[in-house]
Amino acid sequence: MIANALTFDIEDWHQLVEWKLNGTLPACSPHVLRQTYDILDMLAARSVRATFFILGLVAEAHPALVRDIAAAGHEVGSHGWSHQLIYRQSRESFAEETRRSKAVLEDVLGASIQGYRAAEFSITEESRWALDVLAETGFTYDSSIFPIRGRRYGIPGTPLGLHTVRTVAGDLIEVPLTAVEKGSRRWPVGGGGYFRILPYAVTRAAIENVNAAGRAAIVYFHPYEFSAAPLVPRLASPGRYISGARYVVFHNLNRQRNRRRFLRMLTDFRFQPIADLMHHG
Repeated sequence: MIANALTFDIEDWHQLVEWKLNGTLPACSPHVLRQTYDILDMLAARSVRATFFILGLVAEAHPALVRDIAAAGHEVGSHGWSHQLIYRQSRESFAEETRRSKAVLEDVLGASIQGYRAAEFSITEESRWALDVLAETGFTYDSSIFPIRGRRYGIPGTPLGLHTVRTVAGDLIEVPLTAVEKGSRRWPVGGGGYFRILPYAVTRAAIENVNAAGRAAIVYFHPYEFSAAPLVPRLASPGRYISGARYVVFHNLNRQRNRRRFLRMLTDFRFQPIADLMHHG
């Protein structure tokens, strides 16, 4: 059985949504700790190891969490610093944030990290230059590109499997997110809203299809997707919520089924960190 890669993007839900609406970068709430330790418990109970891409804001606020993730045998990678979309940043500001996030994680761990994942997969044709910055900063691989034609992200024509990207600073391995070809289109599967909204049978069939083609699936999740309580926006002022209603509805859709589906997936397939996938296949 092919071993797939299991990944988590460690961010607080409010860090995902709030800055888009009013430009703020809220501090970490206690929720991100509780939710991430819940994930660690689920993985430990099944002896599954994964890659955790950790936001710099989270690592700075909760360095013990970073150490506990590594101590449990998981791989730690960078999820950038502030969760801002790369194609809305200048090269200079992205480079500064990237260096800062990598330095904080490596200082906490006392070891180097290899991997990076952009906020909301925001390495696109418009921001492909970010791959040069990652190589310059010393990353070995990137896992930010969806090989699809999407509205907000994706680079159509990108190879579906792991491949080498040539940059001005040297080679970088790209670990693209999982998509399957059906008809004349590629369809994203295997994580986030796709995992919650699509029936589990569709996800399972997609991973089986990818594995049958000799490729590992790269699946991803976020801590707040396992929250038992509904995700609710915070109040900007009495009677006015920060987050838009449509965004809140989307992030709560089918979330109560997420844990059950996730545990079933861990039973149906083998998983490992991206670093192991790259080194051992």
